[in-house]
Amino acid sequence: MLQIAIIDDEPLALQYLDLLLRKIEGVHVSGKYMNPEDLIQHIQTEQIDAVFIDIHMPAMKGTDLAEQLLNINPSLHIGFVTAYDNYAIKAFELNAVDYILKPVKQERLAITVQRIIERKMTDQDKAVENRTTVLRDLGALQIYQGNKRIDIKWRTSKAKELFAYFIHHHEDTIRKSELIDLLWSNLPWEKANAQLYTTVYQIRKVMQQIDAPIKIISQKEFYQIDIDYDVQIQSREFKLAAYDLLKKENINTEQYFKVLDAYQDEYLAGLDYLWAVSERKILRDLWLELIIRLSAYLHRYEKSSSYNISKLKGLTDFDAEAAEIVKEKSWI
Repeated sequence: MLQIAIIDDEPLALQYLDLLLRKIEGVHVSGKYMNPEDLIQHIQTEQIDAVFIDIHMPAMKGTDLAEQLLNINPSLHIGFVTAYDNYAIKAFELNAVDYILKPVKQERLAITVQRIIERKMTDQDKAVENRTTVLRDLGALQIYQGNKRIDIKWRTSKAKELFAYFIHHHEDTIRKSELIDLLWSNLPWEKANAQLYTTVYQIRKVMQQIDAPIKIISQKEFYQIDIDYDVQIQSREFKLAAYDLLKKENINTEQYFKVLDAYQDEYLAGLDYLWAVSERKILRDLWLELIIRLSAYLHRYEKSSSYNISKLKGLTDFDAEAAEIVKEKSWI
């Protein structure tokens, strides 16, 4: 439900706008005001999505009021309703959603409300995107928060490998003895156990420093990585999406390109971990199968100089086998 407050110094205009808004599905008028101070108090105490403001009011200009309201709540969506059109530039400098001239028509108001809904959805999507932690492992191992890559300085190469191993086994509990055999098999048990404890502590410290919703939990003789539900593991997302596409008979080029774009290089590229070889092959085979299917489709239905074929070549030029698949001569 969209929570909207309205203000106008003319009682009839205020009542009329209230009537029109109440006819729009999904809208709740949380307050109607003639006094700017009352509206300011309302915005300070209530969660409001949008405000419709009359520009010409004796106590305060609507544009000045809007600035004050945005200082209180920067995410507030502002719509101006006025009998004058000479304030439009100032209104849009305030990033107003719309500027409606009186007399207000129902259809015109509905368009503005729809714009508010769309802006609100866009803001929510951006907020989620900016909060999302992404573990990128198709290519170099990196952690992103939103669109920003987090610069991580691992104390040791063992800490980086152990973190990668935890992510690799994110659905499993792992015996401590397995980790010791993997990384410190050359050390006596007591020293190896101490090294494991220290390395786990280093990983925990790094996760705390970057405020990542990732924890390493110790359970007697086991460790398990605890990852918040909204953390994305790139290889997992790629694998699920790839399997889903390959199950479908029809080719949706947009969906294929979206999935292929995630594969920037092989799984944990540049890291010579023997335990990653099997998963690396599985993911690469899935990637190549997507390329084979999409390339065959494009060469069948599009010209060799088409944008999509050029785009596919650009996505595969780092891999000789994949690049060869995309060449038109492969499909003659």
